[in-house]
Amino acid sequence: MTAQQRAFTCRHLGLAHQQAQRFARRWGMPVEELLSPAYEGLCKGAIGFDPSRGHRPSSYLVPKVKGELLHYIRDTGFAVRISHRLRELWIRARRPVAQGLSDEQISEQLGVPLPLWLECRRACGQRPVPLQEELLG
Repeated sequence: MTAQQRAFTCRHLGLAHQQAQRFARRWGMPVEELLSPAYEGLCKGAIGFDPSRGHRPSSYLVPKVKGELLHYIRDTGFAVRISHRLRELWIRARRPVAQGLSDEQISEQLGVPLPLWLECRRACGQRPVPLQEELLG
């Protein structure tokens, strides 16, 4: 990074913190764990930002930061290795699941066969329980 890009990045650190906090609340993860990928997205955005195009910096940086956060969560957010296809399907299904729709309605709304949705729900639908809790319970 050039000195100008580093200065640009430093001026927009609050944006990375804001996105990390949003993802922490949404995913139940510590903010400290999400700051590194948020900073990485901010740096990538600073390198690629072109002010001559007339866009506000935040309009360009927010999607870059969110993208890095999503990649981080998809790659580390599950204790068991789950395919990207199922994890992305689960992310798309968050809103219908929260609305309390039936499995049939969710699969129809997502445009996937019911057996695929049920497999996704079994694989991704439950938060991992720490082994110590399982042994003590």
